[in-house]
Amino acid sequence: MSNPNGKELLKATYDLLRQDKGMLVLPFVSSVSGIIAAAVFFVPGYGLGWYVNGQEEGKIAYYAGLALAGLGATIVSVFFQVALVIGANQRADGGEPTTRGCLQEAWKFRGKILAWSVVTATVGFVLQLIHDKLGFLGSLLNFFGGLAWSVATFVVVPVLVTEDVGPITAIKRSGRVLRDTWGTSLRTALRGGVLVLGLWLVPSIALGVGLCMIFAGGPGVLVVGMALAVVGGLALVFVGSLIGAVGTYARALIYRYAVGLPTPGIEPRLLAGAFQPK
Repeated sequence: MSNPNGKELLKATYDLLRQDKGMLVLPFVSSVSGIIAAAVFFVPGYGLGWYVNGQEEGKIAYYAGLALAGLGATIVSVFFQVALVIGANQRADGGEPTTRGCLQEAWKFRGKILAWSVVTATVGFVLQLIHDKLGFLGSLLNFFGGLAWSVATFVVVPVLVTEDVGPITAIKRSGRVLRDTWGTSLRTALRGGVLVLGLWLVPSIALGVGLCMIFAGGPGVLVVGMALAVVGGLALVFVGSLIGAVGTYARALIYRYAVGLPTPGIEPRLLAGAFQPK
């Protein structure tokens, strides 16, 4: 039997997620709430940096604001990821997850959410500093450092939800799960990435063309451009929410498979194709 590709795995995960349509709203709410949180956190961070810098605007104020904004957005993002993982676990265990119930359960993990958010936001901030300070080399280090961090922490949130561990142990556990079961997952991830890119492409083009038409001027062109921009923007929001929910569900189910927990609704060969022993 041939190994499945990323498209098959994502489709199977989506079919499972369709049983819990209410969960699809969580990534959208997460995105909107994250933007608001970033704006709210940026102001006191910038003010603190401004005060420390002798009440003068400058990079210290900017980076202080950026650090707190990143932390605020990360806390919101992790909270909703935890809610989605809880939903995936409940469905896999034979339950009927609800949006409200998953959010209530996620709140019980607020200590872990805050701790993990501080860790991952700090890493992101350091990578951003490297990017800003070292030019082209910084861009390379930022890219590969971010990629390595994403791989190492691939199933950290499922670990935090399922196991009684803190963020540092969860990172080690996530890395161990991937190291012990790594097989064709890179190929699966790449093919899944191509699928995701395809989903983003059409609405992105529509949004871009719409914006160009708006700036081009002319009453008729302006109306068409606004319509294209609105449709493209809404489509991007929908696609982003869908990808976010499917991706989080997939990571939760991949983790369950890797540690021997049941994954009903997903053919074993699909998860085995994503994670096979070396």
